[in-house]
Amino acid sequence: MNYRRAQDFVTLILTAVLQPRCALCDQNHRLPDRLCSACKVSVDNARRLQRTAQDKGPAPAGSHTTIYSSKTLGGAIQPLSNTKNLGALDARVSVFNYQGAIADLITRWKYHGMIELTGYIADLIYADCPPIPAHDMVTVIPSHWQRRLLRGFDPVWLLAHALTKHNVIESPTFLLQPRRHLPFQHLKQFDQRYIASSHFRVMRDVSSKRILVFDDVVTSGSTLSAAALALKEAGAESVSGFTLASADNRPIAHALTAE
Repeated sequence: MNYRRAQDFVTLILTAVLQPRCALCDQNHRLPDRLCSACKVSVDNARRLQRTAQDKGPAPAGSHTTIYSSKTLGGAIQPLSNTKNLGALDARVSVFNYQGAIADLITRWKYHGMIELTGYIADLIYADCPPIPAHDMVTVIPSHWQRRLLRGFDPVWLLAHALTKHNVIESPTFLLQPRRHLPFQHLKQFDQRYIASSHFRVMRDVSSKRILVFDDVVTSGSTLSAAALALKEAGAESVSGFTLASADNRPIAHALTAE
């Protein structure tokens, strides 16, 4: 019996004895995985629906998450619209909409401490990732140390490093440090989600650099905007956002910046 067959045999025995529970529906199942077959189908269906929506073109103009697609604009590179929260970004790319099974998956991973879902989510991004804006450096929106202590991990940093294994992005650089602990933004009213650029301290020289900032979910855009403003005040040439999901649940139009 070779190593692979022995490993499969041990997995089969452990699965039968320990009765794994699905990370989304909490039901027992027989797969050596954190998701049961039904929930995997739900995630795949959500991905397929979003790909279909993206093929129909960009979301209508006039909202805080409007971005432009180089495909629908005949190949012309266009910046983001100058809106209240996302105007500081030169471009923004989101892989999924934050809804349905995708939202459930992110919630379990981020707020229920299911760190083991990091690799699975990275695989989904790798499979569906749109073109990423041109950049010289990659960084992430960091968690405050008190929040890292509470959760026991920093989900965005973990996911960013998982994406480097797929060559989706380069290894992230520690550029931003939050100056103070803030309440969860998703618990605030939408019009109260404002973060000043002074909230972030820029830790390295970014003069004339094009920065790609990675985050998990963009809702109002206040966090990404604050990070972009802080980086530009420190001398960055441009700042683009790359997020796992967008909470503006309309068709996602991917943005590009000039090479």
